[in-house]
Amino acid sequence: MSRTLKLDQTPIGKLLFTLALPNIFAQVVNMLYNIVDRMYIGRIPEVGPLALTGVGIAFPIFIIIMSFSSLIGIGAPASRH
Repeated sequence: MSRTLKLDQTPIGKLLFTLALPNIFAQVVNMLYNIVDRMYIGRIPEVGPLALTGVGIAFPIFIIIMSFSSLIGIGAPASRH
């Protein structure tokens, strides 16, 4: 059996699940990494709460920057067609 996806023949529900599964897995791994990271940061003696505050402030800014870079990185090549 071929390992390619037949995008024009496969039902949409199955395609959505097949294509979304790697992304879901990556997001779960990223979420677990962030949880464990915050647990270790919170245990730093004397500066744990302050360090958690810094991570809490920097993380949304990081996500916004990554979102815009993905928008440009994915959108620019797609607009050429």
